[in-house]
Amino acid sequence: MGFFDFLTEEIAIDLGTANTLIIHNDKVVIDSPSIVAKDRVTGKIIAVGNEANLMQGKTHENIKTIRPLKDGVIADFDASEQMINLFIKSIPTLKKKIFSPSLIMVICIPSGITEVEMRAVKES
Repeated sequence: MGFFDFLTEEIAIDLGTANTLIIHNDKVVIDSPSIVAKDRVTGKIIAVGNEANLMQGKTHENIKTIRPLKDGVIADFDASEQMINLFIKSIPTLKKKIFSPSLIMVICIPSGITEVEMRAVKES
């Protein structure tokens, strides 16, 4: 245990086509659908996860819902990157920190993905 261990946090992310799981301190802290609601005009993300899932099929024509993961791999890079960032920012124990900790992440991916798909996961 080092002196600066309080500045780092470890999380595990399971990016699934249907759901995304985030585990922190051996507990599932995020279990939400892998879906994003996006404004067609501005391109801004309006909601992710459960909120976006509730909006699916019930939104204005300027709002579309996207599933950024297809067959376990990233299909829409920008939407998946923003979804992951918003999920990480919504982890309850990390929101309480005064300083934003450095994250050590383990990300689960399918074993049969290509190099391009693996690079997309690393970059997001």
